[in-house]
Amino acid sequence: MRNVGKTIRILVIASILTGIWILLSEKIDFLHLGTGVAAAILISANFVPLRDRTAFAPGRFLFYVPWLATQIFLSNLRVARIVLSRRPAIAPTFISQPPGVVGPRALTMLGASVTLTPGTLTVDVDDGEVFIHALDAASARDVKGNEIAKRVARVFGEKTP
Repeated sequence: MRNVGKTIRILVIASILTGIWILLSEKIDFLHLGTGVAAAILISANFVPLRDRTAFAPGRFLFYVPWLATQIFLSNLRVARIVLSRRPAIAPTFISQPPGVVGPRALTMLGASVTLTPGTLTVDVDDGEVFIHALDAASARDVKGNEIAKRVARVFGEKTP
């Protein structure tokens, strides 16, 4: 009986992914549809539900999103200034530091938030270390300040670093 439930879950996820594939590709010929169905089945068959029991505060998340959007906007302005400058102040650097959050969802949110912010890119994340590339000194200072990690920790009800 357990395998029937798993098969149904795979078929449901594969159907959803196939629908998304069709919407995005806008082509229904044999090659495109076959590729989409095959990819959807492979992805859904390897999908492992996340078993993370960490607390998630939707209210705090609703405050986090506008803050992150503001940071993305400000970083866009800073990167645009660098790109448009005659003498760009580019000082690329890699930063390695403790992530300040635990749990797969919190680590994923931290990595995605850093990467969404222009001028920074999350290279690797695990429980003991986050490895980030920063475009300039200001981006590096922001990363070292760990503000994103503090806010992500609040969303997941963790103690701030």
